[in-house]
Amino acid sequence: MPRPGDAQPATPGLAWRGTLLPLWALLGAVLPLAFLAQVEDFLFYLRPSELLAAYGTAWLFLVAVALPLWLLLVLLTLGLSRLSAQRLWLERALYGLAAALTAAAVVFCLLVWLQTFGALQRLSFRQLFWPVLLLAAILGATRRGALRVERLRGFLGSMSAVGGLCALTIPLFGWSHDARATRAPGTSPPALARAHAPHILLLSIDALSAQHMSLYGAERPTTPMLSAFAQGATTFEHAYADANFTTPGISSILTGTRPWVHRALQLQAWPQKDGRARSLPALLQHAGYQTGYVSTNAVAGAAKNGFGRYFDFAARDRVHDVTLCTDELSALFKYTCAVADMPLFGALVSFAARMSGGPDNAHYDPRLATAPALAWLRRVDKSRPVFLWVHLFPPHSPYAAPAPWLGRFDSSPAARNVAQTEPYWGYTLGTQPPAQIQLLDDRYDESVLYVDFYAGQFLQQALQILGTDTAVVVTADHGESFHHGYGAHTGIGLFNEIIHVPLIVKLPGQTQPLRNTRVVEQVDIAPTLAQLAGITPPPSWEGRSLLGAWDHSGADPLPAKPAFSMNFEQTPRYAALTTGSVAVIDGSWKLVHFMGRPHYPDMPALHDALYDLATDPGETKNLITTQPAEAARLRALIDAKLARYGHAE
Repeated sequence: MPRPGDAQPATPGLAWRGTLLPLWALLGAVLPLAFLAQVEDFLFYLRPSELLAAYGTAWLFLVAVALPLWLLLVLLTLGLSRLSAQRLWLERALYGLAAALTAAAVVFCLLVWLQTFGALQRLSFRQLFWPVLLLAAILGATRRGALRVERLRGFLGSMSAVGGLCALTIPLFGWSHDARATRAPGTSPPALARAHAPHILLLSIDALSAQHMSLYGAERPTTPMLSAFAQGATTFEHAYADANFTTPGISSILTGTRPWVHRALQLQAWPQKDGRARSLPALLQHAGYQTGYVSTNAVAGAAKNGFGRYFDFAARDRVHDVTLCTDELSALFKYTCAVADMPLFGALVSFAARMSGGPDNAHYDPRLATAPALAWLRRVDKSRPVFLWVHLFPPHSPYAAPAPWLGRFDSSPAARNVAQTEPYWGYTLGTQPPAQIQLLDDRYDESVLYVDFYAGQFLQQALQILGTDTAVVVTADHGESFHHGYGAHTGIGLFNEIIHVPLIVKLPGQTQPLRNTRVVEQVDIAPTLAQLAGITPPPSWEGRSLLGAWDHSGADPLPAKPAFSMNFEQTPRYAALTTGSVAVIDGSWKLVHFMGRPHYPDMPALHDALYDLATDPGETKNLITTQPAEAARLRALIDAKLARYGHAE
């Protein structure tokens, strides 16, 4: 039998079997190497045993992508194999393709490994990808190179089969969070909602900072529609997010617990099962509410975060561009967003997005969420109570709002598309010139104005459909930062621009505006809505009902209580909480405490900070050395909470 690289393959029938080699290279070399490069990140939010199911999910996704391409390659091969003059060229091309895929995977993982030591931080893989791919393809197509690739055939085939075996383990870990609807152990069924329970509408707006809203005193008229809505509602002036990015923020809103309890500490993670079973959507559904949600941000989606079973209606992924981390896929495979975090799939998605030619920032249009939400409200049974949660993506980055909002606060031609309005995350913002930072700040404010228009329009239409016996909550998962040399959100920064969020609550029948100055937080939303529905909150909830804010009996119905915000994304979710940051806000005092040895690009030396927000709302003066007693008091509050909740799960 001729060896690889000889003039012709042994028989024409063998030609198509040669197409298996590139497929095996993809499944048996590229996938395992790419997965190994990501294992450290996976172990921040997955148990070691879950790696099997995660790898099996990645294998299934890659097969779904590769199988149609392989079938096309088979058809092409069968056609060309009939032309004897093309056989040698065809066989060498197949070996070259397999060599290119394998070499690219090795080089990529080598770069990832070097970057863990702080090397090559500024080197893009794209700078090496195509030269490596081309060189490996040329070498693999030679007779000697083909012989070397041939020696790997058995190993690559075996590794491909290993991926299939891992896929068989997925049912052991549950295909999705919705595989089996169960109540949390040790809990009794909650009481049914009180008679004539009100409808509930929860609107969360992604990355909306209270400090950028004219409703909260911003100089620019960024939120005229929400300001008008607040004329018949209560505005909580000092509301805080319990974390500084989407997954823990949304989880805190829905579970009534802070991140140190629900443990959704990483972007791709989800709250603990018991917390989901005791969540607000679970209790409302069990109490007889018709429950629905719409989200154009899969990271905030109910299916991705394990709440999907508690919603009777879902309008998922109203997005026109291509993405892998979708709420729709998460409803089928709970490890979808974890797999999507792999650069391998990120590259495939980016390529597919370019080939699709879809509109930039398609996810940005709020009507992708509001239209199906309103359609559901119109057809739902109004004689039974309704709970609807809608999550809007803008003003989250990129800040490229469409006309007529684009250019409203900065008419310059700069930064007017998706690529130019991506923020500088974390401390990398400090490396940028002030003019560039101000330009992004302007574009963000334009995005706030943009989402305000559609949010206000949606609230008006929803209330027209549901009527006055409706409670409305408007809030955000987190804010956005453009100051302190710290950009966007997530990471170690807990500046007020990121964690001070809007909270507007309209009770059924309320027509007069109120403003409340108490410090409140996201975990207070669930108890408030549960009490409105006549449901007793579970003891595990950390929040308190805010209904006392509407009590005018003369006593103080809403006593002062500290709020907490935190980031533990660099602490494994099942481990003791040792690396991250915690902020406590008590009255006008705010203490930020840093823990462990976090590592972020361009991060300076970090020290605990104490601010008096009444006199220094911009957090420019660290008073920790001049107010040691106050710092010690607040630090004791943090330490007490960590002693209770900071242990390993």
